[in-house]
Amino acid sequence: MVLVLLVCLPPESRAADGRTYRVHGQVMAVNVAQAPHMIVVKTPLSKHNDMTVGAKVTSQTRIVRKGKRIALQAIRVGEAVWLTYVKQRDGVFARVIRVQ
Repeated sequence: MVLVLLVCLPPESRAADGRTYRVHGQVMAVNVAQAPHMIVVKTPLSKHNDMTVGAKVTSQTRIVRKGKRIALQAIRVGEAVWLTYVKQRDGVFARVIRVQ
């Protein structure tokens, strides 16, 4: 019975399928020319080691600057952001992008 309920849920409701992460870093790239739209953020792990996260930006992604929603196109390379993303079997998806 529980299995049937899980199958009936829309994809957005299945956050349990993946793990959620939050990183702070610098925007390296924003792609709005091709689908799916993407954001790439580089975040420092240590003094000489960085991690780069590329995440798909969907209609479910909340993009905010100073408390107001903005479009992905308004984000510039080099800006600092907090990126909350979900890593799932079918990819990495941005949930919230907070521009600093």
